[in-house]
Amino acid sequence: MNKEQIAILEYLRTHALGYDNRKSSTQIREELNLESGGATNEHVRDLIRDLILNHNACIGSDDKGYWIIQTETELNSVCRSLENRADAIRNRATALRNSWRTQHNG
Repeated sequence: MNKEQIAILEYLRTHALGYDNRKSSTQIREELNLESGGATNEHVRDLIRDLILNHNACIGSDDKGYWIIQTETELNSVCRSLENRADAIRNRATALRNSWRTQHNG
């Protein structure tokens, strides 16, 4: 975990406990004086993603922000949202393959 990630985790643990206290990537970037990495704060988002994947951080997210997950209900809601997004992407990939087959074999 690097210094920026430590700062993000401390910030979320202090200011974003639970869904109702979520903070946007812009708020996090501005409060911690981090680089944005692009129009949608890709740098901040990448740091948070790495915290979740490689540092056991239990950080929830939605289109409004990030928070430290406090309940199993919050955990299940975040996981259900991620699983639905994954299903939608798989369905899109399947539709593209089917369209390709139709256009090139039919």
